[in-house]
Amino acid sequence: MIPNLQKILKEWSYRVGVVKPTNTKHLEDLKDILIEEGWSYEVTNEFIQNLTEQKETPQSDVDLLKLLGMEKYPDKIQDVYDGVYKSLPLGAGSGETAFSKSDYTLNDLKLYSTKFDKKIFVTTAGSVKKVRTPYGIRIAQLPVSTSNNPTEAYFGKVYTLYQFVKAMGSKVELKEKLPAGIGYEKMQVDNMVQRMQNMFPMSDSLPLQLHIAGQDMGVDINSSIKVPGSPKADMALGQGKKGNFWISYKHGDYIDKSGKELPASFQQYGSLKTFFTKQFTNKAKDAGIEKLIDDFLNKCKTKATYIVKDVTGVKEENKKWFLQTKNKDWKEAPSQNPKIWGTNATWLTNSLKKTKKTNLHIVDKSGFSYRRALLDKGAAGKKIVMMSIFGEDYPSGKSGKNNVDVLLQDSKAMDVAMMMNDDIAKGINIDPGNTGHYMLNPKIHGGGDKLPKFAKQYEPYLLIRFTGSMNIGWNGGKDIFIGARFLINPESQTKGGTDI
Repeated sequence: MIPNLQKILKEWSYRVGVVKPTNTKHLEDLKDILIEEGWSYEVTNEFIQNLTEQKETPQSDVDLLKLLGMEKYPDKIQDVYDGVYKSLPLGAGSGETAFSKSDYTLNDLKLYSTKFDKKIFVTTAGSVKKVRTPYGIRIAQLPVSTSNNPTEAYFGKVYTLYQFVKAMGSKVELKEKLPAGIGYEKMQVDNMVQRMQNMFPMSDSLPLQLHIAGQDMGVDINSSIKVPGSPKADMALGQGKKGNFWISYKHGDYIDKSGKELPASFQQYGSLKTFFTKQFTNKAKDAGIEKLIDDFLNKCKTKATYIVKDVTGVKEENKKWFLQTKNKDWKEAPSQNPKIWGTNATWLTNSLKKTKKTNLHIVDKSGFSYRRALLDKGAAGKKIVMMSIFGEDYPSGKSGKNNVDVLLQDSKAMDVAMMMNDDIAKGINIDPGNTGHYMLNPKIHGGGDKLPKFAKQYEPYLLIRFTGSMNIGWNGGKDIFIGARFLINPESQTKGGTDI
């Protein structure tokens, strides 16, 4: 133990302010203090040398600190590693976050991380470093400084993020970025599954009556089942491993606390790219569907950036894209946008094997966005709406993973409660809450095939818009869009679209 340690540290801090063990001037001051305390020159020099060697930042920590916002400031990495700067909270950032706090201390981050039984992510790409839940939802963030001389507050925030990553160990995973996904939906589904699994043993796993917002659904359940793949259903309830009630979930508030209708927080009911197929139209058993969609796309094709008729081939040569017409001439494609040709070239090649020839409509301009209301388009419009909301098997009237019983919406964890009668478990009630919403499948619950009531901002619309990497074929493949995506969206998510 170093004699008079507290006295030495106090004097050192008095002379230099914030102590920096790697600062040459600070080390000279420490040397003077030790000599004044009666240390020999030999012992003092050895101590200073050992102190310097012990404080050298390991390369792994240097690399980590660079990832966390220190890449532009290599001369400050040692100070952050040494804890020279005071740990300061990270901000939550704007928009929706996992929790309601506006800033997070190191202890806050550790505490909130314990709320999940899966790994927390720290994403490092771009100009903002973000702490995210296992579902990819932001908890807190650190905007990367671009200043040549940042304030000490910036380094204090980097220190907080660094200490969080080090303290959590394998509980934290660093990722450059996370794929775009439906984190809120996954979180909500996992929450409901877990809460129900905790409840079923309370009835000795005997089947319980299922209610939605207090309404009896006519099924008994004793298990909750996460649905694999990408069907319409996000989860199923049932008995044992067999589902008998299927749920689709959308994230967001339907109304505010005062009861005012809010714009739809989710982007789409469905993508026509995934279910406008022969299988879809066959299940709909309505020839008017194909006619309705073809008419919409025929109107939109005149707005494409480029039109190339009678395309029979596509190829890349010398980093340029070429199109063949009528199995004869090859000409340079009017757009060389790599986003347009990335995955679309392969898709177009495969499509031409079937269609042999197509009129190609290339969308290569932001702002391309056209829409059409569906509720006033008769039986065909109605079926498109119902199949996009409840699933492509809606016409069958049979509940399943592609014909869900209910669409649930809420921004917070659903209220899942046990229903008791004389201390005996009788049922389970799922309630979206005061600002949430639910829509029952009318063909299964409520009788008949009547369209549900839609708030204006939730009315379903056909929408086609520029995306770069997407595509859609129609008229039996005689016409193809590339660079555009075809969707069914709530009205409030089509505001930028022109009615056509």
